[in-house]
Amino acid sequence: MLQQKMTFPYSWEEAIDILRKDPQHRQLIYDAYLTSDIPGNCRRFAESAEFAEVLKLIRACRVDARDILDIPAGNGIATYSFARAGFNVVAVEPDPSASVGRGAIATSLAGENLQARIVDAFGESLPFGSDSFDVVYVRQGLHHAHNLKAMISEYARVLRPGGLLLGCREHVVDNYESSLREFLDAQPDHQLYGGEHAFTLADYRAAFAEAGLGIIQEIGPYDSLINLHPNTPESLAVKICDSGPGRILGLVLPKSLVSRLGMWQLRRSNRPGRLYTFVARAA
Repeated sequence: MLQQKMTFPYSWEEAIDILRKDPQHRQLIYDAYLTSDIPGNCRRFAESAEFAEVLKLIRACRVDARDILDIPAGNGIATYSFARAGFNVVAVEPDPSASVGRGAIATSLAGENLQARIVDAFGESLPFGSDSFDVVYVRQGLHHAHNLKAMISEYARVLRPGGLLLGCREHVVDNYESSLREFLDAQPDHQLYGGEHAFTLADYRAAFAEAGLGIIQEIGPYDSLINLHPNTPESLAVKICDSGPGRILGLVLPKSLVSRLGMWQLRRSNRPGRLYTFVARAA
């Protein structure tokens, strides 16, 4: 499905600058690793439970991985983290911004004398030969595709045989009418720059299949620390027990059982924009 183009008043960089200055969104910006402290964002992500889980997936599914494509690289949190972990990294980011784009990536790398190649390109048309990478890492990027099938096909093309495509924290909706609209209406950044989107699970799966990639893991919203961020299992349990229904159940049930019941209910919910992670392997 192709995204519909609409006009919005601000660029991505301008939108983030506005949100940074709004105390109401301070926690959102911090959790998204988008504060003005570029080195701090990178260090926090490199040391996060989410990134630790990503490394576990790579080591479990592609033990000899060395060359990683980080796309879209944004402000460089993953490029920095992979470079610090010893991988050869190519960062693809079309935004030149010193705050949220290629300039920010260069700043984060230079601060710790790390090396990575930074490239200006879009996912649907990559300037690399076939069989160039062991891993294509996409964090919150597939759902921004103008053409999802074309984008995933390009990622498959540049993967070596047996290589991994990690599509992490991708927004899922049930349809492109009410479900998508509910998700977009709840995103403060989308109201400013209009760049958010989401696809159905069926469309993600179809795009992987058409590209010749086999999904080896499809990780649901509450099944991994990757998707849970900024929550943890512990903080989520506290939120469940402190909710209205949780407090009522807590009058007659132990907190551990209230937490398990709450997680059962969450896993059954179909919240628009819920996060999935896909691990797919090239033939």
